[in-house]
Amino acid sequence: MKKHPVSVIWYAFPVILFGVLLLGENSAKAQLGASGEQMERMLGKPVKKSGDLMHYHRAPYHVVAHMYHGECDQVCVFSASESGGLPKVLSDGDIEGLLRVYGSGMTWVPVGRLSMNRVWNSGNGKCFAIYETIYNKLVLMTRDAYRREKG
Repeated sequence: MKKHPVSVIWYAFPVILFGVLLLGENSAKAQLGASGEQMERMLGKPVKKSGDLMHYHRAPYHVVAHMYHGECDQVCVFSASESGGLPKVLSDGDIEGLLRVYGSGMTWVPVGRLSMNRVWNSGNGKCFAIYETIYNKLVLMTRDAYRREKG
């Protein structure tokens, strides 16, 4: 008995979806080094633009990306939900996932705690990330961006 084309697609859907998500994650990331166009492919149109900052809402997070010469050199991610006037705390699992998604596929190595914040260096040494515990936000930044910011 020949299968109906719709039933074949139905059974193949989970495999196709997995492939799209896997490839999509690698081809259209909103991450360090991404162009504005790549950012929009993943996050949609910015809800606000202010100078070099692009503000996005990608549930359950708010994402603020800084663009420098057409490339993202800083990403700040925090919960869209609030508690006591601040974004909700990000769990360890949230942080690990966000480092993967926004960290350009880099390996992130935890740095010993120097303060109450958590810090990671990228495996290639070109970027770092900090989870600011007071503000409950994760910031990923290239070292070049940090040098420009600190002037």
